[in-house]
Amino acid sequence: MKVNRDMAEQKKSSFARQLSFHIEGRVLILAVVLIILVIFFGTIRSRFLTTNSIKSMAFQCPEIGLMGLGMAIALMINGINLSINDTANVSALVAGLSLIELAPLFVGHEFISIAIAFLVAVIMGVACGSLNGFLVGYVGAPPILVTLATLTLYRGISVVITGGQTLTGFPDELSVIGHQAVLGIPVPFVIFLLTGIVVYFILEHTTFGFKVRMLGTNPTAAKFSGIDTKSITMKVYILSGILGAIAGIIVMSRTNSVAYEYGTRTYILQALLISVLGGISPGFGSVIGVLLATFILQVISTGFNMLLLGVQGSSFFKDFSWGVIFIVILIIDRLVHRHSGMG
Repeated sequence: MKVNRDMAEQKKSSFARQLSFHIEGRVLILAVVLIILVIFFGTIRSRFLTTNSIKSMAFQCPEIGLMGLGMAIALMINGINLSINDTANVSALVAGLSLIELAPLFVGHEFISIAIAFLVAVIMGVACGSLNGFLVGYVGAPPILVTLATLTLYRGISVVITGGQTLTGFPDELSVIGHQAVLGIPVPFVIFLLTGIVVYFILEHTTFGFKVRMLGTNPTAAKFSGIDTKSITMKVYILSGILGAIAGIIVMSRTNSVAYEYGTRTYILQALLISVLGGISPGFGSVIGVLLATFILQVISTGFNMLLLGVQGSSFFKDFSWGVIFIVILIIDRLVHRHSGMG
């Protein structure tokens, strides 16, 4: 028995060292890439590094960054969440409807109705995540098929409720989340960073986080070691749904509207791109990598917008570039994994 315990400890220690090396190397590479991109765009476009430009990027990146985090934790257990964008939209829709109904009841105290609407959105995110988690964890259906099905389901619910129309008419106080700043730092960015810190703590300093990594690395070994893989899968998708719901609230506040089709063209691709660029793979990856990948994509997006401003077909080129970048990163990531013996 002592020999078995020693072997288990050695394997655990080896896994921790491999994980640490993988994370630290990826974070260093991403930090260097981010610096190079900032210098490049700052050199060719002087207004890229102005205060207004930096603030604009800080207002824009949180929503896709939160979806990227939600996608990342699903990928860490060898799953995927293609429905996270539609989870965000339907959560924002339910919150928006609640806000419209509650606003007349809290005249002069609109922040109470906004807080309740935020809670409603989170509950809806939990519900969406629970359905995904149940179908993947307990029914055993493939994650890609499950989340593709629920993507259609959540989008259909949004269309039926709104009739395909954009929902508006929210209290002005809602714009505090999407347009105000704290000590010069945009509120959405503060929410994004605080959420990232919470998810980082969960993954790096809790038993749940260790079980998530074990489940992603070797599901069979995780099951036989006593880990309730079904429960872990359910909790991961619930957390993913909550992150999507928070993103939905930020979008609703920033645009002062809710639309079923918001972000449906590119957000799923960008969330996947953030996860892969951030070094997320089954059992491996870090929140820091996801945050850096989010900043990199925002810098590229803003840089392209400035470079291609007024150029015909610039929107198509930007969408095209996301696909090219995604393919290139997948190829490089696969080659690196093979070289390091991790793939």
